[in-house]
Amino acid sequence: MRSRRAAGVLLLLAACGREPPPRPDVVIWLVDTLRADHLGCYGHARDTSPRLDALARAGVLFEQAHAPSNWTQPSVAAILSGRQPGAFDPGFGSVAPAGLLMAAERFAEAGYVSAGFTATVATAARFGFAQGFDEYEELDLLLDPGQRKQRGADVYGAQRLVEAARGFLDRRARADDGRPFLLYLHSVDPHAPYGGATSGPSFAGPYDGPIDGSVESVARAQREGYAFTEADRRHVADLYDDDVRFNDAQLGALVDELGARGLLRDTLLVVVSDHGEELWERGALGHGHGDLHAELTHVPLVLHWPAALPAGRRVPALVGALDLLPTLLELIGLPPGGDLDGVSRAGLARGAQGPGAPALLLDRCKPLSPVSALRTPDWLLHAGVAPLAGLYDVRADPRAAVDLSAARGSEAVRLREALDLLAARRDGAWAALQAGQPVEVDAETVEKLRALGYLGEGQ
Repeated sequence: MRSRRAAGVLLLLAACGREPPPRPDVVIWLVDTLRADHLGCYGHARDTSPRLDALARAGVLFEQAHAPSNWTQPSVAAILSGRQPGAFDPGFGSVAPAGLLMAAERFAEAGYVSAGFTATVATAARFGFAQGFDEYEELDLLLDPGQRKQRGADVYGAQRLVEAARGFLDRRARADDGRPFLLYLHSVDPHAPYGGATSGPSFAGPYDGPIDGSVESVARAQREGYAFTEADRRHVADLYDDDVRFNDAQLGALVDELGARGLLRDTLLVVVSDHGEELWERGALGHGHGDLHAELTHVPLVLHWPAALPAGRRVPALVGALDLLPTLLELIGLPPGGDLDGVSRAGLARGAQGPGAPALLLDRCKPLSPVSALRTPDWLLHAGVAPLAGLYDVRADPRAAVDLSAARGSEAVRLREALDLLAARRDGAWAALQAGQPVEVDAETVEKLRALGYLGEGQ
């Protein structure tokens, strides 16, 4: 049923003698653990992302999009709701609060049919991520969790998401009811374990160290006090890039499928990530720990809609990943929503000039070990612990190598006050949503999460 708000927009257009524009189909391709700087369109030297690079050339790329957290559950909750996320239990004992109005629920107000498919247990329906979807499927639901350890089943590969998308598109074609659709596809290829799938020759060269890309090999080395070498670091980065390129090839298969069905021109296709991955830049491997620097928060955000958006548009303004939902709502002709923390960037996507976000709150979103940061167009204030904490001039020092907190003390104080204000506002709003509703995690789910590298040290 159409909401009163959406119906009001259509009545207003009719009263003005204008036909309401057709709503586009919307496809969100979310790539778990994909950092922007390992993509060609964001400056990576390797050819890891030819299909995404082509989409960016034909669409809109946001150069400085940042995720609100450095691990999956809070970040995806923010992306799908447009709300700043609060604390989630790192032991996966939380569920996204029922009061958190998700994208599928808002799209349903405009008459959309929706489906979601995820290749990671972290965004399973039991954690609240199916809210509002007409159909939602966790692809590895029936698998032996032991198969996850070495990607023993191809269900985790993005090719299975493309297969699921084909099935959904077939069902929509048979329905032939003229209703637009929202399709959410959560891929997990770059996530650990690394190097599980390839598309072409591997980037990895000769290597005789102990790290084979599995979660177990890294954990074993850490337990035994092994000192990781530059060769180890390079090997893991090579395997990570293999996974990035494999995911990109599957994105290309999805694009080809949309094209073959005559849907590509009128489909608003989004490519985004929930967070990045630290590859030992600051002494650690993975995500979800105390790092809120760019390797964990700078994510790709590309919009491709040939019928309505310009080609080759690059937006340099700072934006948040939680701006995605209000942007999509405005682009499909709905009000962005006054209850959202994110801000519509539809004008920037269409070609308007202007500023983006004045500041973004970044947060680890783990209650017992809080770490937060404030990102502005010029500064990163990292309020974690040494050596990650500090004040960094991200324009002059984009890799955040030089801490200026002592030299620019007044700036650090000003930014800390702004960070605390945003965090307090977020905490109040999140409490009102009744966050932290407990969810019982069964033994099988625990094993799947552990095989993904969750529930270990530093999580």
